[in-house]
Amino acid sequence: MEAAAFLGESGRTRSARFRECLGRAAANPASDEAIHDLRVAIRRVLAWIAVRDALLGPDRRLREARLSLKALMSPLGKLRDAHVKRYRIRNVDPEGDEPSYLYSVQVASDILRWEARVRKRLGAQSTRRFRVPVPKGADGPGGRIEAAILAPDLLGRLEREVSKHRKAALDPADPEALHRMRLAFKKYRYAAEVLLPLFPKATEETAKRLHAFQTLLGTIHDCDVILAEAASFRRKILGREEECALEIAFRAFREKRYGEFRRTAGKDAGLSPVFGEEFRP
Repeated sequence: MEAAAFLGESGRTRSARFRECLGRAAANPASDEAIHDLRVAIRRVLAWIAVRDALLGPDRRLREARLSLKALMSPLGKLRDAHVKRYRIRNVDPEGDEPSYLYSVQVASDILRWEARVRKRLGAQSTRRFRVPVPKGADGPGGRIEAAILAPDLLGRLEREVSKHRKAALDPADPEALHRMRLAFKKYRYAAEVLLPLFPKATEETAKRLHAFQTLLGTIHDCDVILAEAASFRRKILGREEECALEIAFRAFREKRYGEFRRTAGKDAGLSPVFGEEFRP
């Protein structure tokens, strides 16, 4: 299938899913699941636009749509981050002490504050009427080339961008390096998801493997954010130097998940088992 035709079909699917999730989130902004699904739907549309730009060249209407989607993602991201903190705090379940309780109260307050902003944003006419255009063709030569010919090179570039962060990310004292790797891998994973049908060896298990590794990186990053925020809250707001129970529990949880990351990415093969052979030309 020519690249333009393949990407047109996948674009319509992702656009329809985005509209569905937008309606659900607008109807119930208090729903963790609805907000999460909307953010994922937006990420998939953004990934599709990035893949289309890379293979076919930029389109003005899609550039405008991307800016609008990213603007919508900003308050959704703040709310989702607060949801994740609440979820992690509930599941790590540290011993109760006053600093832990007070930080948890702040997280709950953040949820209410960002939920109000998201409710207002999703209720706006401009948002409810938002559509993602799907161009019918392409001006450049890429539109007449088989998509399967172009896809391996694009994924190869994104894979190398992830791999260049691996060595630094294996240093447990450098959470920023792991964060950069997480962001690069997210781009790779969502692009691979768009292009998956072009690779005969890629299966549902391939998608699950990439999702699992992204989830692992995300869990470690969640812990890093909570640890940094809880420590800052304890020192600046409460004036206490000793770690609270919540921080101790999350540090142990983070070490466990980071150990999983090192076992996956710290071997001689590097990230090859994560990327697999399915996307090799």
